Amino acid sequence: MSTITPVAGVRTPQLPARERFPKLAEVIDYLNGLTGRADLARLTQLLSELNVTRADIEPACTFGARGYRRNTICETPWFELLALCWRSGDVTAIHDHRGVSCSFRVIEGTGTEIRYTQRESGQVCPVSVAEMHPGYICAADDADIHQVANLQAPGKDLVTLHIYSPPIRGMTTYGQLRPREHAPLECDPAGQEWLI
Repeated sequence: MSTITPVAGVRTPQLPARERFPKLAEVIDYLNGLTGRADLARLTQLLSELNVTRADIEPACTFGARGYRRNTICETPWFELLALCWRSGDVTAIHDHRGVSCSFRVIEGTGTEIRYTQRESGQVCPVSVAEMHPGYICAADDADIHQVANLQAPGKDLVTLHIYSPPIRGMTTYGQLRPREHAPLECDPAGQEWLI
């Protein structure tokens, strides 16, 4: 496990966010009224009621050259609203959301979410895989461990709309299952079994 801090994405400063993104006005109004961590069920409900396309958030849709890109739409000390833009093959680290309510909606493309559980050994093990089509809502709370990816064919983009409350300033990341270090493998004298 390690702790990483996300790199800030592109900020689009001009008009207030609710004027630049009128279809997000109700969500932005709710978020601007927060004085503490948002309720995950409420965030999920707000995102499920949206009727938003990529064209509606296009000013916040910038893609990264090396990995997915986090584009801030608006934020306060109690939330951040982001458009994440993913090219084919872009993937997050396996991570959790300790201390943060996270809910996102797939706007365009098909994403993949892999959920994990932490075993007694400290290793994480996949427990489910979900294909996320446009309109799909994903919600992750403190103990949830997951990974998100764009596994579509090259040339197929993924755009997701995320709310974090409070803003993510760091997260715990987890590595893939790895075998223990062992002595080199040897074959028995008869060549029929591997000796570990």
